[in-house]
Amino acid sequence: MNKLHISILGGGWIGVPLAETLVAKGYSVQMSQSSQSSLIQNKEIRLLSWRAELHMSDEAWQPMLEADILIWTIPPRRKEHGDTFYLEIITDFIRLANKRKYQKIIFLSSTSVYKSVHGVVDEQSEVEDNMMSQAEKIFMELQSPWLILRLGGLMGGNRFVAKYYSGKTIPAANHPVNYVHRVDVLEIISQSLVPSIIGIYNVVAPFHPIKSELVFKECEMRNLPKPQGSIEDAEPAKIVSSDKIIGALKYTFQYPDPLWFPLEN
Repeated sequence: MNKLHISILGGGWIGVPLAETLVAKGYSVQMSQSSQSSLIQNKEIRLLSWRAELHMSDEAWQPMLEADILIWTIPPRRKEHGDTFYLEIITDFIRLANKRKYQKIIFLSSTSVYKSVHGVVDEQSEVEDNMMSQAEKIFMELQSPWLILRLGGLMGGNRFVAKYYSGKTIPAANHPVNYVHRVDVLEIISQSLVPSIIGIYNVVAPFHPIKSELVFKECEMRNLPKPQGSIEDAEPAKIVSSDKIIGALKYTFQYPDPLWFPLEN
């Protein structure tokens, strides 16, 4: 039986370890090269010299589109190009992907699509009219089965909350956090390759500690300077639910509580 062939568009902070994870699980994987491609250890991963740009020819897209499953991990590059660039690139991608038939196409989105409301939000909740929600709408025009994973704030490896607030003032210190560890993101993506998982799912750790509590605890654990202070925010504070993906995959988060995310990984 032939291996399922997966093409990962975007070889960055998620793409690189995702490629390693999927090859280890027996998939054939290709990925677009990036500055982080040098981190790749497994020679079975095929690296393609490709970067998403405006007005690319159809032929320039083709190598990345030759697969059974496509996974879009490319984040917006706002500082470099602004919002319209990202949406135009995705429009090109969908146009070309619709000329083929795929087992599945996965888009990594963000929980930033949700409106700021007080309380719990899920996949049925109202979204903002922002760039990521607009990108999702374009993505939904796919003719192949599609999956949108709305990721919470990504943590793990060189990303940890104390890094951003040590020695500084914590904004919105009274708000609950909606973080997720990269290890769980990679595992959920790999388990979501089955045909039955389609539609929209949130991917967020099921526990939501208060931001100030998390920052102070992590600064102490990492022996970093404590924050200089905190500012409370009267704006609504949402909690993003992952109940849908937990139920669909019967998934148990390896790191369910950001208060206990590992110091490594």
